[in-house]
Formats: sequence, C-alpha cells, structure tokens
Amino acid sequence: MEKIVRVKLFGEALKLHKLKIDVGLMPILIQVANKIKLPLLEALTDIEFFRVLNMKEFQSLNDLTSSTFSGLINNYRNQVEITYGRKRIAKFNIDTLLYPTTLFPLYNTQVNFINTRNLSTGIYVEEREIGLIGTYEIAVGNFQIDVLQFYLTKINYSSVPYELLNAITYNNQKLICLKSDTLLNRQIAFSIG
Repeated sequence: MEKIVRVKLFGEALKLHKLKIDVGLMPILIQVANKIKLPLLEALTDIEFFRVLNMKEFQSLNDLTSSTFSGLINNYRNQVEITYGRKRIAKFNIDTLLYPTTLFPLYNTQVNFINTRNLSTGIYVEEREIGLIGTYEIAVGNFQIDVLQFYLTKINYSSVPYELLNAITYNNQKLICLKSDTLLNRQIAFSIG
C-alpha cells in the first residue's frame, strides 16, 4: 500500500527571478515608470505599476519572469521535516546536510557552487520570503531514506555567502512543491550589463 512521503521546508528563502522584457516592451515600461514618478527598477516592484500599465498579459511581476533560482537559506530559522504516512521520520536543519556530525552521512546530498559574477545581462528581481517555503510530496510503497537526495547550492551573492537547499529527489524523481505559505519581506530589482 502506497503512503505519502512529505518533506516540509520552513525558514527563509532567497529567490532570484530573471525578467524577460523584449525590446518592444521596454519603452512602454519606462513610460509607465515615468507616469508613477519612479525609476524603472523601483517601479517594477511597486504595486501601482501593473495597474497603471493596464495590459491583460502583464498583471504582475510573475508574468514578466522567464526563469527563477530559489532555495531555503541555511540560517538559524531553517527546518526540514520528513514524514511518511502519519509518522514523522526526521526533523533537522540544513547544517545536518552540509556538515554531518556522524561517521557516515545520514542523508544523500549533492553540493553545487554558483558564481553570480557570470549572470547574463538583464533585469533581475531578488525576493526574500519567510514561512513554509514548500511542501513536497510523493507516493511510495516502501520508503527508503537513502533514496532521498538533497541538492544544496553554495552561492556568493551581493558579497554574502549563502548555502541554499534548492531541490529534493526521491529515486531520481524530482519532488514538486505542492503548497507554500510565505510572507514576502523583501523585493529589490537590479540590472546587470
């Protein structure tokens, strides 16, 4: 009988969105930014911007996003909780994944390194969220914790080193985020190039 494996991530998340703005749309966005008397990068994160823009295909910043990189930040607030059926299997923080204190690691991890100096030119939006970052689920017959893999990324962004948990797989199948309940506490737009 299959039961649900549920992985919940609590804490603070960092998200970097790359915006897709074509050449024909840029003058319209600049005109709207001038109308609300803000520079374009500041206007993109303003709540009035998309109301004044008044285009059906662009109702929010999400409609301009082409790609996103995100993850749970390794700080004192983070927590990972694994349940199988109704039984809690484990509760730990990202430090347990990155720096195991046991002779053999308890969890499978893969650590990647990203250099943000190599970001392509364009407009980006940085967001910080706090709360339930994601609930990931998969139905399995017999749960084996050694088949669960955590993907971590070390990134140096804005001269601050971050360690992020950004993906989870079970038996080489990526777990999809089904639910999130967060509060956006920071949103900044910046451009490269």
